[in-house]
Amino acid sequence: MVVLVLCSLLLLGLIGWRGWASHERRSAEARQHAAVLAQAATRQADDALMTVDLALLAVVREAESALDRADFFGDLAEFLADRAAALPQVGGLFVFSEDGAWVANSLRNLPRDANNSDRAYFIHHRDHPGDEIHIGRPLKSRVSGEWVLPLTRRISRPDGSFAGVALATVPVSYLQSFQQQLDAGGEIVLLRDDGVTLARHPMMEAALGASQADSTLFRAYQARPAEGAARASSLLDGVDREYAYRRSERYPLLALAGVPRAAWFAPWKEDALLQGAAVLGLVLLAAIGGAGYLRQSRRSLYLEQRLRASERRLSDLADNLPLMAMRLDAAHCVDFCNGAGRAWFSMSPHQARRLPLSDIIGTALYEQWRPMLDQALAGERVEFECVAVLAGRAIDLRMVCMPDRAHDAAVQGVIMLGRDITAQKAGERRIRTIADNTPTQIAFIDTDLRFAYANSRGDAATGVDVGQILGRTMEEAYGAAIYAMLEAHAGVALAGERVEFEYSVEQGGERRVLHASYVPERDGAGRVTGFYSLTNDVTAFKEAEQKLARLARFDALTGLPNRGYLTERLGEALQRSDRNGRAVALLRIEIDRFDELSDSLGHERSDTLLKELAARLSRNCRSTDMVARLGSDAFVVLMEGLAQADEGRIVADKVMEALRQPFLLEGTPHEVATTVGIALRQGDATGADALLRQAGAALRCARDAGRQAA
Repeated sequence: MVVLVLCSLLLLGLIGWRGWASHERRSAEARQHAAVLAQAATRQADDALMTVDLALLAVVREAESALDRADFFGDLAEFLADRAAALPQVGGLFVFSEDGAWVANSLRNLPRDANNSDRAYFIHHRDHPGDEIHIGRPLKSRVSGEWVLPLTRRISRPDGSFAGVALATVPVSYLQSFQQQLDAGGEIVLLRDDGVTLARHPMMEAALGASQADSTLFRAYQARPAEGAARASSLLDGVDREYAYRRSERYPLLALAGVPRAAWFAPWKEDALLQGAAVLGLVLLAAIGGAGYLRQSRRSLYLEQRLRASERRLSDLADNLPLMAMRLDAAHCVDFCNGAGRAWFSMSPHQARRLPLSDIIGTALYEQWRPMLDQALAGERVEFECVAVLAGRAIDLRMVCMPDRAHDAAVQGVIMLGRDITAQKAGERRIRTIADNTPTQIAFIDTDLRFAYANSRGDAATGVDVGQILGRTMEEAYGAAIYAMLEAHAGVALAGERVEFEYSVEQGGERRVLHASYVPERDGAGRVTGFYSLTNDVTAFKEAEQKLARLARFDALTGLPNRGYLTERLGEALQRSDRNGRAVALLRIEIDRFDELSDSLGHERSDTLLKELAARLSRNCRSTDMVARLGSDAFVVLMEGLAQADEGRIVADKVMEALRQPFLLEGTPHEVATTVGIALRQGDATGADALLRQAGAALRCARDAGRQAA
């Protein structure tokens, strides 16, 4: 009875401990689930606000670049509309003057007498000279009537004084749409780092703008600002939840995610009640059985029958295991084999007793297994894999041989367990086939920086075959020069961080560009055990990238810079002119009656004429000048750093003299009439577009006056 009571108490304690452990695991799973939701919500908020912030910075730069104009907001409407149309997360872009008046917005309309000087964000920027982004409390838009999140930046004059505010509105519904996708029956809240609620799912308008600074979870955040978890009841709906929070890496924000404990622990409570009832039933049965044992201690026959029934149940249990289970005596004769083993070796229950193992599985397979059986009889546990041909089919087996010990610990036989792993091995072979045929070179490098695995693509950095790098360190496989480029990245990967980078190597006299990713591998305890190296040859991609970059900036026919490149260089030249006080001149050259001339010459000779004209312009300009083709027969010469205006006219005269010489086309000389217009910018604020228009106007004046220079 003492033994029975102790066993019952032990069983109750075991079930209680398992219930407590299950409860703790469930709590940990709830916190982990909430942490995943919080991380996803934080990342979404970061990505959304960063995109809006970049647009806002562009608006501020555009506004501040035109502050010297009398109406510096006049041209912003189209700019704001284009920016807002490209960003779905932007409800609208607005610019307010220093007194709060609406001066430009992405809606292309300005309400009469609209003024935002009473808004908190406007007052903040007016009173704080900093250039940081300000995230305001959620408010209802005066334009759309929906809840929006205001993101603002200060517009300042060059002397730092307040010039206005740029505003971008992010609809709260945009943030909630992503939170709704993450919905798991819980709560997701986006807070400012002072506790103000910015967005919540499920939606609760009363919560928007409310402060949670006094909540248990916010106090936990103040103690541990990066991320954490806590159990708390929501201030908004009073529901008890397991919460996790995560702070944004870019903005003063944090995301809370909560899982309702009642719903989360409902399955656990049901299981705990069922297990408790079962345990109580078992304890009651044990008590009744103990009482019966005391009353019927002399009924040995009954106990014997119960023992035999128990043996039959154990036999039935073994027969229904998905594993092969077999017991051998010291002479390697079968003492027991379950149903799975009998099915493997096609034998009857009668044959499964007292037959030598070699007669059951065949001599070849027995000789393969025999060393492992002898090790088990020597007291060792042995695991091994093998391929066996059973019923005419080759299958992969994973076997375990364990010593069967008597009460005195002496080995009296062997217990063999076997599992069919054919499907698993086939999967491994498929995975290796995929890895060997992927265009990426894949390798695994351990903590000693030694190659433990590589697919059959060979090494992308050296072109060395796989068989020559396995077992070697990175320095041995790559050589000192290449290893010096990779050593620091390998150290980052072994520190637990994923790293991507590009580097170039010399192979067969050619320079190759490689893109590599190092991905750390961790064990169950989170320790880094090495990293995977994924390497691709991106040489062709880089070459194509360079070609595209050139095509985007140069004219395909003449090889001269195109209009876009000219505009870029002209803007830079004007900035330098503002600094050094030197003049900038533009020569615009066009062929008179080019369309008629082109029709008479034909397409090929017209192209030859344009290329020769471009070459003459390049030869007769200064080395510091830029010759560009605007299109068709229009060419421009950009001259900067002119100390006197006459320097531009000298170059123009030299160009005109060169163009008066006949052009030799297919052996026939052709005289071509050209007109040149000159525009000069010195000491004024003329912009690039205006200077181009002035050069064009000068050319038209020269053509109308019948002269070749003006």
